[in-house]
Amino acid sequence: MVETLTRDMQKALKNMPEEMEKMLQQPGRRYVKNARAILRTPADIYEHPSHYSFILDMPGLEASNIKVKVDNGILHISGKKKKGQSAENEGGVKAIRIERRRARYMRKFTLPQDSNLEEVKAIYKDGVLTVTVAKKVPEVSRKPKTVTIPVS
Repeated sequence: MVETLTRDMQKALKNMPEEMEKMLQQPGRRYVKNARAILRTPADIYEHPSHYSFILDMPGLEASNIKVKVDNGILHISGKKKKGQSAENEGGVKAIRIERRRARYMRKFTLPQDSNLEEVKAIYKDGVLTVTVAKKVPEVSRKPKTVTIPVS
């Protein structure tokens, strides 16, 4: 029993430096990139009588680089601006400073219960993405019908 306890302690102490290193590491690159993308993507949300609209600023993107999908009641919107063409090789132009290389945009929204997940439309124009999610048609609740029955 003492030998088992000693072996377990040695294993724990042997792995301790690796475990401490994992705990002290900074957040993963993917997490940091996603956080920046979310902060970079401002959004306005409106409720209309027949639909919801999500309006997002996503400047500098091409419509083919924007993805809109609905998964388990969550609206996922993402876009990526890829590195532009280098102007160095064209006519001796040399870039002095490049600050607008690439950008990522991303937002996730939990859709309300009355959203029709089958009717989602997106329009991208002048750097603004408008996503429209239709509302479900409310079911007409039937009032109980009262019938008089003659008693004989």
